[in-house]
Amino acid sequence: MRLAHEQYKEPLYLVGESLGCGVAAAVAKQTSVPIAGIILITPWDTLASVAKSMFPFLPVKLVLTDKYESIENLQAFQKKISVVGAERDEILPIKHAVNLYNALPEGRKRMWIIKEAGHNDWPMHTDAFLFKEITDFCQD
Repeated sequence: MRLAHEQYKEPLYLVGESLGCGVAAAVAKQTSVPIAGIILITPWDTLASVAKSMFPFLPVKLVLTDKYESIENLQAFQKKISVVGAERDEILPIKHAVNLYNALPEGRKRMWIIKEAGHNDWPMHTDAFLFKEITDFCQD
C-alpha cells in the first residue's frame, strides 16, 4: 500500500474478490495509508463461519491458522464499502456476504446482489452500468 500511495498518491481504493476480500479487509485494518473506499466482490463474514457451514461435523475453529475475520477487520474503517454478492454462489454462499454487510456500521455501506450469478460466473451477469454504480458509491 505504501508503494502504491507513493507512486499514485490519492485516492486509493481497495478491491477484493473471494479470498481477496479477506486480504483487502486485513489491509484496511493494518495500513496507515489512507484508503478512500473498498469494493468487496463475493466476500464472507469470517473464515470460520464459512468453514463451519461447509464442514459442520469438523472442529474447524480449532484447526484454522489464518482467521480472515472480515467483520472485525472492517469495523474501524471510516469510508464507504461496497459489498457485492452472487445470488447463487456455490463456493461462498450468499449468506456470508449478507452477514458481513449486516455487521458493518450503518451509513457507509451498500450491498448489491447479482441475480442468477454464481461464484465464478458473476462477471457474465453484470454490465458497465452496475460497475459504475458500485464504484460511484465508494467515491462519494
